[in-house]
Amino acid sequence: MKALIPETGFRAVFCREIIRIARSRLLIIVVFVLPPVSFAFIAWFFSQGVLNNLSVAVLDQDNTRLSRKITRRMDATPGIRIHLPVSNFTEGRQAIQSGETYGLLIIPRGLEKNMLRGLAPRTILYVNNTYMVAASLIMKNATMAMQSLSSGLELKRHMAEGRTRNAAIGRIQPIRVDVRVPFNPYSNYFYFLAATLLPTMLHMFVITSAIYAFGSELARSTARQWLEKAGGSACIAIAAKILPYTLIFCIWGLFMNAFLFRMGVPMEGSGLLLRLGTSSMVLAYQAVALLLVALCANMRIALSLASFYASTAFAFVGVTFPAMGMPSAARIWGDLLPLTHYLHLFVDQTLRGASVQASMGAFGSLWLFVILAGGTGLILMPGRMNNPVYWGRT
Repeated sequence: MKALIPETGFRAVFCREIIRIARSRLLIIVVFVLPPVSFAFIAWFFSQGVLNNLSVAVLDQDNTRLSRKITRRMDATPGIRIHLPVSNFTEGRQAIQSGETYGLLIIPRGLEKNMLRGLAPRTILYVNNTYMVAASLIMKNATMAMQSLSSGLELKRHMAEGRTRNAAIGRIQPIRVDVRVPFNPYSNYFYFLAATLLPTMLHMFVITSAIYAFGSELARSTARQWLEKAGGSACIAIAAKILPYTLIFCIWGLFMNAFLFRMGVPMEGSGLLLRLGTSSMVLAYQAVALLLVALCANMRIALSLASFYASTAFAFVGVTFPAMGMPSAARIWGDLLPLTHYLHLFVDQTLRGASVQASMGAFGSLWLFVILAGGTGLILMPGRMNNPVYWGRT
């Protein structure tokens, strides 16, 4: 076996790194174990896709045929489950505060009587907006249920007065809004969250393993042997060392995308561009890792900076909170994250079915990270590899 491995050169460094990975329990876990485990956990956690049966308490102060119809109509919506009748407001508030329910529906006394008088009575819905997703879904379902019920009652009243069905509908809704949702029409949270969390997990493993690969050579004072194995060429040493990780994580990226499509995420754009974008994101974070190690010359500090850089990414990429609503500093920070540009490309090519040209800006941004961060790291790293001052730092 040793006869097949040359003493120096690209292949020598590549094989040396393969052996280092095989002998490191930490690298085996980060590179081979954690990616599939995290993918499987996130997929399982969001497998339901659409939130259903969010619990809501009801305080029926009217106790009439209409109030019971309202309760049944609310309970019939897919997003709401009326499961807790309460006797007073204090009890309903305590149910929300304890987390037993997400909302409280109050049907006031005299509702049916006021409706028959044409006084347009109101029901009251309290929601716990601490859980914004659940609260917004409850409000959406409750609004739709009440609009449907109100329209039905108005339709019966107008038809009882002798109007035709079409004429009655015209009086109820003289101007109607035809809402069409071309992208994610089912409000599937698997498409929205799982499809973005998987790349988020992947980029953390990529940058962590790359920093450990580069930084451990300085920390263990083996940088000179590493460089000698490459025949004295820092470029060969760096490229050959990172290549095993690049190949492995590109394969994980392809597996991740195939898994997402198997789970139902639509593929409306260019599969080739998406695969190239995934590989580019891997290279971009490896370039950032090289830059951090070269700047810090200390694996512990570089890992700490990478942890901050990677762990905050999901909050600033514009998925959960629109980037256009962020302060300028937050938008700038988001633009400094390769994940932001990859997710733009991913959403464009999967959910939106955008053209290749529309995603070239995001694709080019990923390669800016590769060129600028990687190029700077290549310039600085040889000095760290050759100078014993930077060795053995902990």
